[in-house]
Amino acid sequence: MTKLLRDVIDRVQQWPDDRQDQAAQLLLDLEAQQSGGNRLTPEQAAEVGRIQQKVRDGSAVFATDEQMAAFWKKCGL
Repeated sequence: MTKLLRDVIDRVQQWPDDRQDQAAQLLLDLEAQQSGGNRLTPEQAAEVGRIQQKVRDGSAVFATDEQMAAFWKKCGL
């Protein structure tokens, strides 16, 4: 275990139980990402396939550069 992780865990042990559970869930999420635990549902995979097909056949609709510029301006960026 690295010194940084050890130091943080020492401090986290003093947190309220609900915050400790939140910290643990973040670590579990990182672990799942590393092990490839994030998978699309069959419905999500089918939707990705439909979108890919629309891109391939040219029927997908994309925002224009002007529309994107207006969007980012609206967001303050």
